[in-house]
Amino acid sequence: MGENMGIDVDVIHDVETMLRNLNGYELLSYAICNEECAAETYEWLAGRLEGDTSKEFRGLAAEKRKHASRMRELFSRLYPKMKPLEFNAPPLDALPVCSEMMKSEDAEEALALALLSEAIGRDVYRKLARMAGDDEVMKIFEELADIKEGTYRHLLEIYDVLTGGSKPF
Repeated sequence: MGENMGIDVDVIHDVETMLRNLNGYELLSYAICNEECAAETYEWLAGRLEGDTSKEFRGLAAEKRKHASRMRELFSRLYPKMKPLEFNAPPLDALPVCSEMMKSEDAEEALALALLSEAIGRDVYRKLARMAGDDEVMKIFEELADIKEGTYRHLLEIYDVLTGGSKPF
């Protein structure tokens, strides 16, 4: 499956370049949009899959909603008179896999794509943490990177059970 999955590295690079030019207010806005969009993606997948895998995706979606609301709270503390910007960009961690995921009929493939998404997201949040000018924003991004790592490990366990230990990509 790894060979035919088109990951567009240029797209990731473009979004990173865009993010590098954002201030803390804009980065935090982007992260809120990112988590909310990821929640919708996982809810969509949960609706297409069955049993335990569907439950896992519902749980992931609920986690994403929690992250978004925590970031909204931080946002209103840091920028009390402002509203988060609406970003039309797809979430960076789902960017290369979003369209592939949306086409997935198969639990194993969907899980492999979710794993890839979480791994990319972890790396992106680590970069964002280094780019954030504000300590509190930096801590949130570091925490999100750690959560993505945890989600990745959790999904990997499910994937191992589902596939008998074959590698996702």
